Amino acid sequence: MTNIITELLDRREIQKYLSGVADVEKSWVLNGIPTDAEGWAGTVDDGIAIDEIESERCMIKYELWDSPPPVLDTWERTWSGSVRLTSGRINSIEQYSGDVSYGEEFNLGRENSTWQVRIHRKALGHEEFTPNIISFTLLKLQFWLDH
Repeated sequence: MTNIITELLDRREIQKYLSGVADVEKSWVLNGIPTDAEGWAGTVDDGIAIDEIESERCMIKYELWDSPPPVLDTWERTWSGSVRLTSGRINSIEQYSGDVSYGEEFNLGRENSTWQVRIHRKALGHEEFTPNIISFTLLKLQFWLDH
């Protein structure tokens, strides 16, 4: 049975300029990461680029699993890949006009490992309050190791 080991909801709201998530010791790696064919997400060692410039505000939740978690079919977009992390500690990075902000640190508990990662995205909306009006996006990043 698949179980969640630990999780963190970063309560800091990200304002429009999310660059992605990176190893806390290598935050510079997010510059110029190639993304997938849809231009939404991509990885290099120590970084995951996430293009969320359509959303005015985002929140991120991190989850560490003991094996591949179930896919969340109710979320509108999903991306899967792998990322090698040096320290095993990550945070979100928001960049705008030379200013850089960092989210809460999430510790995966293992250094120098290659993690499987799945990103789920859901833009909030309700009835006539459509996602483009509310402009608030939830991101869930799930990590696990192949055994």
